[in-house]
Amino acid sequence: MSSNAGDQRNWIERLTEKIPGYTGYVDRERRRDIDKLHRERLADRLRALKSPLTDLMRELTSTGRLMEVGPVDSAIKKLDRLENRVRFASYGYSGFFDVIKIEQTQLDSIYRFDLSLVEQVDKLEAKVSDLKTKAGTAEGLKTASAELAEMVDEADRAFDERYKAINNFGEGEPPGRPLFQE
Repeated sequence: MSSNAGDQRNWIERLTEKIPGYTGYVDRERRRDIDKLHRERLADRLRALKSPLTDLMRELTSTGRLMEVGPVDSAIKKLDRLENRVRFASYGYSGFFDVIKIEQTQLDSIYRFDLSLVEQVDKLEAKVSDLKTKAGTAEGLKTASAELAEMVDEADRAFDERYKAINNFGEGEPPGRPLFQE
C-alpha cells in the first residue's frame, strides 16, 4: 500500500470519528454501489442469454423454419425486458438505502431475494442450453421456448418482490406502510 493510500485511509478514519453519522452515510453509499454492481452483473448475464437464442433464430430462419421463430423471439423479448428492468432499476430504493441503521434481518431478507435472483439466472442459463438441444423438432422447440418464457416470468416476479421489499411496501399492505420498521 502506498503512503498516499494510507494517508487517505487515515483521513477517512479521522473524518468518521469527527462527523456524527458519517459512517452511516458511507455504509449507505456502499450499499447503493453494491446493489448497482449486483444488478449490473445479473443484467450482463441476462444479456448473454440472448446471444445463443439469436443464433438459434438465425439458424431457424436460414433452414426455412420460419414458423418456429416466434416462440424464440418471444423469449428473447422477455429476457430483454427483464435485463432492462434489472439494469436500470430506479435508485428510488430510498426506504432501504436512506436509513442510516438497517437491521440485520432486513439485510438478510434482501440478500435472500438477491440469492433467489442469482439462482433463477442460473436456471435460465441451463434452460437456454436445454432449448438449444431440443430445437431439432418443432414440438421440442415450442415446449422448451414456453418453459423458458415461464422461467423469465418467474424471475421477473422475483425482481418485483425484491423491489417491493426494498421500497418498504409489503405484499397486501396498503401503500405507504413500511415492510421494515426503523
